[in-house]
Amino acid sequence: MLVWLLLEEEGAALLGQRKAEEPPFAGQWVLPGDEMPQAESASETVGRFGREQLDIRIAGEEFADTVYLTEGDIEYAVNVFRVVAYEGRPRFRESGPYAEVRWVNPEEFQREHAYSMPGPLRASLISTLERSD
Repeated sequence: MLVWLLLEEEGAALLGQRKAEEPPFAGQWVLPGDEMPQAESASETVGRFGREQLDIRIAGEEFADTVYLTEGDIEYAVNVFRVVAYEGRPRFRESGPYAEVRWVNPEEFQREHAYSMPGPLRASLISTLERSD
């Protein structure tokens, strides 16, 4: 199970482009997140990833959606959690799985060719962000 974080700032979502050698979804833009170890709950994974990879303290999250993605022969269930409160300024570690992260407005990633990302993720993000307006 994958757990991804939806962080928002001034109407934009934080997206990360996975490094070309970092499957799953190598080279594509996705939400930041990680695989959930069996020893952790989804909430613990959200908190750990926030601390270790984004250098923020998650103060509150809520379940937003489960997105089903396929890459090759592998199917992934991705639980997306909207981060409703956090402390610190998100940044990414170059040693992690992302080549780049940036804040992206929904109008930008709605254009299919602007950001290469799995189609079901794009649809989920559009729907989730529209519900929050």
